[in-house]
Amino acid sequence: MSADTAKAVDRGVVTADESHWQSAVHRAEVIGRLAYNDRVSVAAADKAGAELGLKRRQVYTLVKRWRAGDSLASDLLPGTSSGGRGGERLPDEVEAIVRRVLRTRYLTRQRRSVAVICREITHECRAKGLRPPSRSAVVRRIGRLDQAKAVTAREGADAARARRAAGGSTPPVQGCWSGCRSITPRRM
Repeated sequence: MSADTAKAVDRGVVTADESHWQSAVHRAEVIGRLAYNDRVSVAAADKAGAELGLKRRQVYTLVKRWRAGDSLASDLLPGTSSGGRGGERLPDEVEAIVRRVLRTRYLTRQRRSVAVICREITHECRAKGLRPPSRSAVVRRIGRLDQAKAVTAREGADAARARRAAGGSTPPVQGCWSGCRSITPRRM
């Protein structure tokens, strides 16, 4: 792969679908005119926003991206979502460290606190030159652990008994039995 092709892939030119590319070209025509002025007036931003179907703030953001980039249509390609709420946003290496520390240090009988686990994850990430996750990211991952297994690992089988179903799993509901009737409230 040549250097120009690698740059094009990096900018998303090759991977962008046709509708996104057409949107970027149209944005480049409008934003390019605005960006050559030293200052973009509110009226000009509103006019450009009306033409592009964007709000004023978004127009100013696109002008900033145009000026910071190479003044190419690819600078204005629509971004991709990072996953939104609840999505996994940590890099794979950091995610692996979090999983390993939770498995080897949190799920033990020595019931370490969340603060201690966060410090250990931070220490390991910094040792490898990675940005450590926030405390809330670690707490969310602890919350996603199977609670019955976590309590068994940390406190023993007797403590986890209350968190398990009596027969192992709850039977599926098949419908009403033959003697079933609709229940209506009685008038008193």
